[in-house]
Amino acid sequence: HIDEIPNIMLVLASVVAAVVAAKPNVLFVVVDDLAPAFESYGYPAIAPNLKKLAETSVQFQRAYVSIAVCAPSRTAFLTGLRPDVTQVWTIGPYFRNATRGNGLKVVTLPQLFRQHGYNVTGAGKIFHPGTASGGISSTEGGGDMCPTQSTTQDCSRAPLPTEPGSWSEPYWFCDQYGNDTVQSPAMQQWECSQHGQGINPDAVFTWPSCGGGCTQNATCVACFVKCRTWGIVSSWEACNCPDECYPEGVIADQTIKILKDKTANGGHTPWFHAVGFKRPHLSYRAPQKYFDKYSVADIPLPVHRDPSPTAPSISYAHSCLIDGVWEDMWGIGAGLYRDNNKNRCQLRVVNRTSPFNGTFESYIEVNTDDKAVRDLRLAYYAVISLVDAQFGRVMESLAETGLEDNTIVTFIGDHGYQNGEKGEWCKSTLFELATRIPMYVRVPQSISGNWARGVKATAIVESVDLYATLIDLAGLTAPDQPLAGESLRPLLLAGSGYGLEPKQVVSRNKTWALCQWPRRPSCVKNHSCEDGHGNPYEFQPDQAVMGYKIRVDDWAYIAWFGFDWGDGADPTGRASIPIWHQVLARELYDHRGDDGSMMSGETFEWDNVVADAANSALVQELHSQLVDIIRASLVPW
Repeated sequence: HIDEIPNIMLVLASVVAAVVAAKPNVLFVVVDDLAPAFESYGYPAIAPNLKKLAETSVQFQRAYVSIAVCAPSRTAFLTGLRPDVTQVWTIGPYFRNATRGNGLKVVTLPQLFRQHGYNVTGAGKIFHPGTASGGISSTEGGGDMCPTQSTTQDCSRAPLPTEPGSWSEPYWFCDQYGNDTVQSPAMQQWECSQHGQGINPDAVFTWPSCGGGCTQNATCVACFVKCRTWGIVSSWEACNCPDECYPEGVIADQTIKILKDKTANGGHTPWFHAVGFKRPHLSYRAPQKYFDKYSVADIPLPVHRDPSPTAPSISYAHSCLIDGVWEDMWGIGAGLYRDNNKNRCQLRVVNRTSPFNGTFESYIEVNTDDKAVRDLRLAYYAVISLVDAQFGRVMESLAETGLEDNTIVTFIGDHGYQNGEKGEWCKSTLFELATRIPMYVRVPQSISGNWARGVKATAIVESVDLYATLIDLAGLTAPDQPLAGESLRPLLLAGSGYGLEPKQVVSRNKTWALCQWPRRPSCVKNHSCEDGHGNPYEFQPDQAVMGYKIRVDDWAYIAWFGFDWGDGADPTGRASIPIWHQVLARELYDHRGDDGSMMSGETFEWDNVVADAANSALVQELHSQLVDIIRASLVPW
């Protein structure tokens, strides 16, 4: 009967609406440059809210990123694809313009939730902003908003379910320069962001748009001027300014506002909200009260201040951080260490017994001043405490909305961090401290299962596993792309056997992690190996080395290969691959007894034992396994 069709359609629509409403929400938290350097992982940074999260979730003790720098790491876990697939190894290119010609076919994690009927929003730093995610400047905008609509990211409308693009609403950016200013299309007064609204903290950002974002009021500017830090770029600063004058506080404010907005619709539409805190990225800036939580005399120095005598020089980023102005902080190389009256960076020989690129003359610069090192480490811990406080505010708001029991919470750092260990600072290496991250997953009561609470899981896992895990927990259909990770569901169940206590063990297919990092052979001569920016396939011919690490339960094995970069959009897969016969250096570190605490990164990676005769069979086995894993990840789409 024709007249019954409208009624049937109404019934079907109500069924679909009920299914959508029953799906869990997702709060996806990413923190920039956050190592597991806080209490829950056995290190000094004071983070009570993360400790509280650990008590209600699974804390992964040994979680690893695909690559230790912001843009490619975020691209990997937001797409579920490894860097050799996306062809993103540094800050750029935009994966939509690469990925072996498949960039527009990629379905990002937030995009997948949008396609399944979720309201998908974000605040802060999720994709690396700027041209690395489709922005109209090198450092601002982008965020993978509407890649098929406009090359300038001035999106005329929200992307359709069938179109690429990650967000249901204009993305809300909030980054920071190193001088106490905030950074966003709204703050920079882009017309495509504001539509004539001016700088307004209560602005509503709607389509068409190139994104909204945070602004900074006159009171905050006056506070930083009074503190004499406004416009001054340095490695760290402490001011008596309120939390909301810093990006972390503003990002938390916006997230709380968004959560309240999502509650206002009665929870009928499931939502995915990504929140990205900027700190503890340099420069380390926070209100004085967070610095006051620590005493510099109690801050431990690194166990090893100098580079290991057994590691190849290509392993090191050759960086030296001091508590000075920006030019000193980034002026690595000859200009930094010539005048030791002005800074504390001095040359240290790296492994004269193991040449790289035909030279024995390799060095890195090491900060030799105890107080300067302690000051920098204290500042890093202080900004972790600032981020923890803002995360706590977000979690309190989630509880107040009444949606906590139907919301999956994930929390990760975008890569690890080094604070003077073996002379290294920041990231850009394959060492344990650069590649290991804090990672938490909390499954709500609304999802059927006996979910673990307060468990410290010691299984080897990866940030790319989050993509598959959230698909599994939310009951979504996986996209047609070669996902690198696998669901962590077995590890999230009570009694999984992967915690610190012996329990019934469940099987897993993947019990390793794969990390990589690009290098230039010449960098060991000019002491500048921080190859974190630019398109590698535009590098000089010299810049053709890729290091790979396979991390298994008891060992970390690293091989440095020659590498064919390709042209950045090679659809055949014949480029952007290792040159297998060019093995330029190797490393092997014994991690037996490693429980995944922060300190273990120093304890277990001092002696490179790859040359020990007793390990020859193990090295051959791990090398074969590493090659097989890399080859498997390079299969055609």
